[in-house]
Amino acid sequence: MITIQEAVRQRLEQLMNEQGLTISELARRSALRQSTVQDIAKGKSRNPSMQAVYQIALGLGLTLSEFTDDDCFGRIEKIPMKRNRAKEK
Repeated sequence: MITIQEAVRQRLEQLMNEQGLTISELARRSALRQSTVQDIAKGKSRNPSMQAVYQIALGLGLTLSEFTDDDCFGRIEKIPMKRNRAKEK
């Protein structure tokens, strides 16, 4: 099992290699700061925003659905949701 962050990192690495893209070129195409793309690509971003992942997908010429259409997203660990006891009362 892997985390969502690791699945995003793995998929991003795969697609960048396939397209021969550098971090700086993908950042330009995605309209994101190079440091943002680098942190996500290197696994340093603990919680990349959906907006950033969406913009990266567009920069790769993909929809968000196409970006996440990979086996690594099927191996994401399931995290139990915490119950809000205040709402239950």
